[in-house]
Amino acid sequence: MEKITIRDIARLAGVSKSTVSLVINNSPRVDPATRRRVLAVITRHNYVPSATASALAKGRPPFIGMIVPGLTWRMVAPLNFGVASVIERTPYEIILYTSTNDHDYGPVIDRMLASGLSAGVLVISQDQTMKPLLDLHEQGVPVVLINTLGSRLDLPSVEADNYEGAYGAVRHLLELGHRRVASLAGPMTYPCCQDRQRGYEDALTEAGVPVEVSLTLQSGFEPPRARELVRELLGRADRPTAVFAHNDVTAYAAMEAAADRGLRVPEDLSVVGFDDIPSSAHVKPALTTVSQPFEAMGEHAARMLLAAISPESGEGSAPGEHGPPPPARVHLPTTLVVRDSTGPAPG
Repeated sequence: MEKITIRDIARLAGVSKSTVSLVINNSPRVDPATRRRVLAVITRHNYVPSATASALAKGRPPFIGMIVPGLTWRMVAPLNFGVASVIERTPYEIILYTSTNDHDYGPVIDRMLASGLSAGVLVISQDQTMKPLLDLHEQGVPVVLINTLGSRLDLPSVEADNYEGAYGAVRHLLELGHRRVASLAGPMTYPCCQDRQRGYEDALTEAGVPVEVSLTLQSGFEPPRARELVRELLGRADRPTAVFAHNDVTAYAAMEAAADRGLRVPEDLSVVGFDDIPSSAHVKPALTTVSQPFEAMGEHAARMLLAAISPESGEGSAPGEHGPPPPARVHLPTTLVVRDSTGPAPG
């Protein structure tokens, strides 16, 4: 038996679809006799209105679109948790789309626009052209970026304070007596990596330690490449006593390179990472790293999007929160998590 539709209810009750919709949404614009007739048909046929159709009838698309770079990406789970903790207190539901670096945002956005169901879009940003997102924003669909990797755009965004995180990590190494600190850099086309490199260099400069170009290794977030570069660097007579890696997985590669050279971490080489992914607490030795507030980033981004969707409703605030909408760009503080991979400089 085919599922009965709103069109069927309208035909059986002898009214238009819009009248059925008004009855479902309890509109006072329907006269009592017509309302009773429509409700009788709905009851007789056990018709359950679509939540989507009901939301659209009220002029409110029912979904928040969320574009993620694959569900296995390490940061997706805590970011999603933060977003969901805010959205689940609203009438909206989340619909996930994936878009990797191999595919631009265009086709995903086309599907969202064709459905007409997304009130706004959250994007965990990857390294691909952002023009479709700018076009979407210009068409009046609210867009908020999370953890931007690509170029900085004139769009609302939430990210960690990469500069302060890197600066604090290198200050930690300097306070332990290290003066030859290498930087294991990610792709320098990414603003986040540019900020981390600036934090590294400024911490050294303020401590009176020269910034040596030869101590910055361009690993591009690729662990095999990172391991090779660090192993080569550790073979030099003037090898560094510490490494600041732009992410945790290349920090692991640096520790492997130290083992290749017969060096101990942290006795001979201290290593600091960035991200604080779950495995960092469980590698041996446990990794000292900069923790990004992924869950809080998701929460802030969701509130920013809700405020943009309905600025007069207050949906962008958590219960009990008041005041002006959050700024267009939010940088949340990071935390240095000191574990076993850092120690005093040797000698």
